[in-house]
Parts: sequence; structure tokens; C-alpha cells
Amino acid sequence: MKLIVGLGNPGAEYASTRHNIGFRAVDAYAKNLRGLSQRRRWHGVATEAAFAGEKIHILQPMTYMNDSGRAVAAAIKELNPDWKDILIVFDDLALPLGTLRFRCRGSDGGQKGMLSILQAIGHQELPRLRLGIGADSLLIPRDFVLQPFDQHELALVDAMLAQAARAIELWMYRGITAAMSRYNGQVEISEQF
Repeated sequence: MKLIVGLGNPGAEYASTRHNIGFRAVDAYAKNLRGLSQRRRWHGVATEAAFAGEKIHILQPMTYMNDSGRAVAAAIKELNPDWKDILIVFDDLALPLGTLRFRCRGSDGGQKGMLSILQAIGHQELPRLRLGIGADSLLIPRDFVLQPFDQHELALVDAMLAQAARAIELWMYRGITAAMSRYNGQVEISEQF
């Protein structure tokens, strides 16, 4: 059993923002799955599917980013997965746009949703996939992450989402070490297809 969590904010006004790239990445992964069922659960939208004979739970917390820990803790409490079978997918403004970075553990790196999750579970041993959204020094981080991507960035964003879906699939099959080896780094736009 696997638990994949994409972080973002609920509501149409946030759908295309940089902060919602975690939601979009797990959606990109889920569109290739069969037998999906979706319902409100664990303070979020939970999608269930099977992949290679294994049950998958995909969670998008509807608690707003800064309270993501409440949703993740509820899912972990009910499902009781091994820590290695959880993957948190979220935006990282410290990484250049189009960069994927798997990590087995670590701090929140300044990302408030991840901070909330780590506080809720009480340790840092949580696999994650960080998606680079770049940074704009002219805006404070809170304002920057709530901005939509610029038109000239959209091709790279699409390529990153496609790459993230493939990366999550490899994580499912072979674990985080293989996914780190294959996918940590900058996405090329030509990798979109």
C-alpha cells in the first residue's frame, strides 16, 4: 500500500498558482491509473486506485497549505503505512523552475505545508518529491508562490508535470533510491513527450 500526497490550496483562485504544483503533479500521475474512486476523506480529496497489484491512496489536503499536517496525520493514522511507502509532492521555490528533487528525509526547507506535516508526525523521516518553481527576488515568497506561472514558463511546467508523473511511477515500482538516481535534476522541455 502506498500513500501519495500532493500539496496545494483548495479553490479555483489557487488552481493555477505555483503553490499548487503538488496537486497538479499527483493529478498528472493519477490520470494514467485505472479503477479510480474519489471521495472526501482525511480532511481532503482522496483517490484510490490499484497499481501493479498494490493499493494506492492519493491525497490532496483541503486544509490549505499551512495546515496540511492535519490531513496527512489523519491518513497515516488510519492507513498505518511504512514510512518508505509515503511520498509527499510539493513546490519548492529554492529550486530552479523545472527541477525535480527526491529526498528520503529532511527538514521542511521553508515550505509551510511540509513544516505542518513534519510537526504533525513528529520526525523528518518522510520521503518527498520537491518540484522547483523558481524564485523572484522582487516579491516576498508568500506573494510569489500564490502567483500563476508566466506564459513563457508554461512549456517547462508541462514538461515538469509529465516528468513528475513518470518519476512517481518509478518510485512506485523501484523505490526512492532508483527515482532519485533517474529523475533528480533539471527537466528538458523536449522530455515532455
